Amino acid sequence: MQLLKGEKVYLKLFEEEDIPNRVKWINDPDIQFTLNYDIPTSISKTKRWFANAVMDPTRREFSIFTVEGDKHIGFCGLFNIKTPAMKAELHCVIGEKEYWSGGYGTEAYKLLDEYGFIELGLNKIYGFQLLHNHGAHRVVEKLGWKRDGLLREETYSHGTVKDVYVVSILRKDWLIHNHLNEDDLLLFPNSRHL
Repeated sequence: MQLLKGEKVYLKLFEEEDIPNRVKWINDPDIQFTLNYDIPTSISKTKRWFANAVMDPTRREFSIFTVEGDKHIGFCGLFNIKTPAMKAELHCVIGEKEYWSGGYGTEAYKLLDEYGFIELGLNKIYGFQLLHNHGAHRVVEKLGWKRDGLLREETYSHGTVKDVYVVSILRKDWLIHNHLNEDDLLLFPNSRHL
């Protein structure tokens, strides 16, 4: 079932049949280079993760599919959804390398921003990015996110301690970037949210 639909991609809730691709992508060294997942991972381990994630009210996990061709190309989600602060962390992986350019990741981020701010009523969406993940830096800049700061030697990744950027977008900044105001959200077209 399609939940969030854009021009190039749609997001559907992550299902058990999506696990093999997730495992393949997480274990791919080119993809892992810009991420910080526990590797290697396995089908069994990911099934255990899925069983917990699907029941966790602080997570919304999605699979990314192309509108044209209905191809599974990645995964994304919001997690650490916190109330009353009304914030969540975003993650997004385009696993099929032929879709690394062309705006697929940008549109997935945009759909998650809309879902978080409109459907969940969040005030802030944030993320952590390794310094060398230039593709992710470009995506968030295009969508009006701000770089909040640098956490020095914050994470152990690929055999070394690394710095990470903290990036975020506030609801008020998202509204301005998208030329909207709070009243517009009352009339926001639900055509993307099937």
